[in-house]
Amino acid sequence: MDTLHEIVHLLDRYKVRQIEVLTNTSEGKESRYFECYSGMRDGRWPTEDDMALHFGFEPGSKAFSRFKNEVRKRLQNSILFIDTSLPEFHDYNRAMITITQQWAIAKVLVHRGARKAFVEMAEQILKLAIYYEFIDMVVEILHFLLSSILPFPQHNKDFPRFLKMLKDYKEAHDAELAVWEALTTIIWPLVMKKGTPADHVGPIRNQVELLRPMAERFPHAYLQSHYRTIELYGYIFSNDWENALEKARNSKRFFEEKPFKPVLHILKFAQQESACLVMLQRFGEARALCRESMELLTEGIAMWFKFWEMETIAAFQAGEYADAWHSVKQAMKHPRFETISTMDQESWRMFYGYLCLMARLQILPLSPREKGETEKFRLSSWLNDLPLHSTDKRGANIPVLILQTLFLLTEGRLDEFENRTEALRKYRQRNLDPGAQHLRTNCFIRLLESVPKHGYLLKHILQESDKWLETMRIGKTNILDYSYELEIVPYERQWEWAVEVLKKN
Repeated sequence: MDTLHEIVHLLDRYKVRQIEVLTNTSEGKESRYFECYSGMRDGRWPTEDDMALHFGFEPGSKAFSRFKNEVRKRLQNSILFIDTSLPEFHDYNRAMITITQQWAIAKVLVHRGARKAFVEMAEQILKLAIYYEFIDMVVEILHFLLSSILPFPQHNKDFPRFLKMLKDYKEAHDAELAVWEALTTIIWPLVMKKGTPADHVGPIRNQVELLRPMAERFPHAYLQSHYRTIELYGYIFSNDWENALEKARNSKRFFEEKPFKPVLHILKFAQQESACLVMLQRFGEARALCRESMELLTEGIAMWFKFWEMETIAAFQAGEYADAWHSVKQAMKHPRFETISTMDQESWRMFYGYLCLMARLQILPLSPREKGETEKFRLSSWLNDLPLHSTDKRGANIPVLILQTLFLLTEGRLDEFENRTEALRKYRQRNLDPGAQHLRTNCFIRLLESVPKHGYLLKHILQESDKWLETMRIGKTNILDYSYELEIVPYERQWEWAVEVLKKN
């Protein structure tokens, strides 16, 4: 009871202000803050100005800014009261949220002088943090505990034990930081598109050997996740998909065998495993794994959509276009589609454009109603919906340029088609590396260039195409350079579409 009285008197001394959360109501009515939250969640207002007018504010006014700030504050306060007992939470992420919440409370106690209550609570949190391997939290708790019990002789027996624990876990934490730093050092050049993936294979292997003693000594979740990711990249950047698959599966199994089942780490390696399966053309296995992984996630969150995206990519690669059509339509109609990143939204719109072309080519069988929908497809509107992909000259714009060219050929707009192939030629010369990661794209663009070059005469076009198709077959793809996404449908098949169009014409 001593610690309980300590907390009660603390609250009484500093007064308990009304907790401003979204669920606070006035006279039994729903507060306008909660109405704003629920309306934004349900997409009730197309624009911010519409929301301002709904609540009686002048758009852009200071009063509306104050209202938004109050909504933001209440949203932040409400986060402390998230109900982690809901079935969408797994033990691991439930523990992560609960420990973070409890540790915030414990730190308030120690700063306000409720030392006994703090020590009692901190020791309980420490046990949980150790069990779930939140090493950074363990180190921080031990620091606070040692400072709190140092002046009090009754804790003499605990001080040496905590000090020994701090030494051990600090070494683990330092190792975790070292592995994290190594991983970010590898990822940063890739984000900035400096060099090719093959350039990083040597440094990655050096890092793996340097970090191996730490990985063998410390089995903790975050260190193992970072280290195993570095190790996996060495195989991926070498296009060694068989060994990459084995490494991804071993890593996933390692985390599945943890008693607390760290779902985030398990799914991280499940994503890599599914990508390797796509690269190895084991599309059925990849799709099954993606569906299985989606069941472990809350529907509509970003990672859930990414697994659905990968499953759709596998369907495209397998030639199961009807399944891809169903996935794309359902994903774009999903109520949380607008909450995923703009780049991810554009990927789905990209898929839709390719499916509309397939419908025009009668490759994708659709009902009369669905076919009528695809006939409304317009290149200009589609391009306007892809601002990020269209302007990203690092590679994401390649499928945009190619689909645009194929549509012009299919629709017989030959003057525009010739202008587009000329633009592609210049793009190829300026932006693509024909000897490395862009070899296949370079070959495919040359195939498209050959059409107007030979005056649309199929005999001459096919004579030249053999050379580029043969070169294309020896090309390697690189999953981390989005090659598996750039070829939404393998280039060989896309060339067959172009040939069929030329035969009909």
